[in-house]
Amino acid sequence: MKKLFVILTQTGTVPARIIKLVTKAPYNHTSITSEEELFDLYSFCRKYKLSPLPAGFVNETELGMFDVFSNVPCEVYSFDLTEEQFGKYKTAISRFKRDSQLYSYNVLGLFALAFGIPIHRKNHFICSQFVAYILTECGAAKFTKDLCLVKPDDFRYLRNAKLIYKGDMKRFSRLKDRLGLNLNDN
Repeated sequence: MKKLFVILTQTGTVPARIIKLVTKAPYNHTSITSEEELFDLYSFCRKYKLSPLPAGFVNETELGMFDVFSNVPCEVYSFDLTEEQFGKYKTAISRFKRDSQLYSYNVLGLFALAFGIPIHRKNHFICSQFVAYILTECGAAKFTKDLCLVKPDDFRYLRNAKLIYKGDMKRFSRLKDRLGLNLNDN
């Protein structure tokens, strides 16, 4: 059995604070990885630390955005996958990595989401739409709404999402190592 991890975070960026003010939800961003150490976190967000635009598909670990903040509140959820589902995940992520220049952040979709209006734009995603798309593509989760309308908070209520950690994201790996946790059955 393989696992995927969905990470919900709340950073201190200006856009993050505005989104939190509007949504009233505890987390405003979501990322996905298959690595229990939370390396190679994939999402749609800013491409540079100092500017919210341009934005698109990124490996957030390489970007280093979470290193900017002293505390990053998060929740980490795991999803069990079959070998076939895991293969579909790897294929989907490889496609995004290979063709990353084709993808952009769906700024219009973010504003429409606030009003419950689905905006479909080819190769444009917001973070939660991207993670929902990946989970749907590999068969790890099903959503009862248009993927354009999925918000980070929605992942907390998926029936097969298992909360494995809540706290400061920077402490997750240290805690996992100290407790000797092995979250992936390889």
